[in-house]
Amino acid sequence: MPAIAAANLSKRYRRKVAVDAVSFEIAHGEIVGFLGPNGAGKTTTLRMLAGLIRPSQGHASILDVRTPGKTLAQVGTMIEEPSFYPYLSGFANLKHAALLHGGVEDSRIHEILGFVSMDNAADKKVAAYSQGMRQRLGLARALLWEPKVLLLDEPTNGLDPVGIAEIRENLIKIAEQGVTILISSHILAELEKLVDRALVIERGKLLFDGSLHKLTERVGDAVVHYHLEATEPTHLVQVLAELGYEHTSTNEQTIRVGIPRNDMATFLKTLAAKGVSVLEASREKDSLEAAYLRLLKEDGRPS
Repeated sequence: MPAIAAANLSKRYRRKVAVDAVSFEIAHGEIVGFLGPNGAGKTTTLRMLAGLIRPSQGHASILDVRTPGKTLAQVGTMIEEPSFYPYLSGFANLKHAALLHGGVEDSRIHEILGFVSMDNAADKKVAAYSQGMRQRLGLARALLWEPKVLLLDEPTNGLDPVGIAEIRENLIKIAEQGVTILISSHILAELEKLVDRALVIERGKLLFDGSLHKLTERVGDAVVHYHLEATEPTHLVQVLAELGYEHTSTNEQTIRVGIPRNDMATFLKTLAAKGVSVLEASREKDSLEAAYLRLLKEDGRPS
C-alpha cells in the first residue's frame, strides 16, 4: 500500500479549477519533490491530502485510509507560512500545540527543538523570531508526534544557505527512519540534492511524475555538454574550432564542448581520426531547473 495516494483529485472554486484530476502514489520512505509555479495547485493539493479542505472530485488517502480519516494523526504538516502566538516563546508554542493533540513530554519538545537547531531560541518570544526561525519552529511542530508522513510546503523559505543545508540533512535523516515526505520548494537546485523523484503540476494538471533523470532526459536540450581532457589540449581546441563546435576552457586541461544528443560516439571517432587523444570525457549533469522550465514551456507557459 502507498503511504500517500491521490486518485482523480480535483478542486474547483466556482468556475476556477485549482486542481484538475491529479493522480499519483508515493511509497513508504520516499522523499518526493512537488514542483510548479505559483498558483499551479501545489498548496491546494497538499491541503486536500492533509484533510484541510475537501476535494470537489476524487479522493486522497494517507496510509491506506481516505482523508479526512484517523491516519491524519500520523501526518505532520507545514502548509503555507506557519502561524504562532507571537507573545509566547517557541517552547510554549510547541507545548500548546502538543496539548491540542493529547500532549507530549517536555523532553520531546526539547529534543525536536535541538533537531532543528532552535534550542538556543526556545525561550524567546516568537514575536522576535526571524522568518527563518519561524520556518524552523514550523518544522519542529510538524515533527512533534513522530509522524509517518510529512507534507511540507516551502519549508526552507527565509533560511540562509547554511539553514537550508541543515534542513535538507534533517529531512534525509527523517526519511531514513521510514517517514514519507512530500515537499514543495522553489529552490530547485536544493531540491535536486534531496529527492530522486518529482511531481510537476501546472494550471492544476499533473504534467510529470517520475525520476529526476527521466525528467531531464524527456525535455533535454538538443545539445549535451561534455568536459573533455586530452593529452594535447591545444590541439583539441584547434580541432574543435576546425569542426565548428562551440567550446570553452574550464581550466588548462579541461575543455567544455556542446555535442548534439546521441552523437558522442561519432564525435570521438572524428577526433581520433584527426589525431586527438581524449583521456576522459564526462557528461555534464542536466539541470533540474533547466528541465523544469523547459517542461513548463512545452505546456504553453511563455518564456
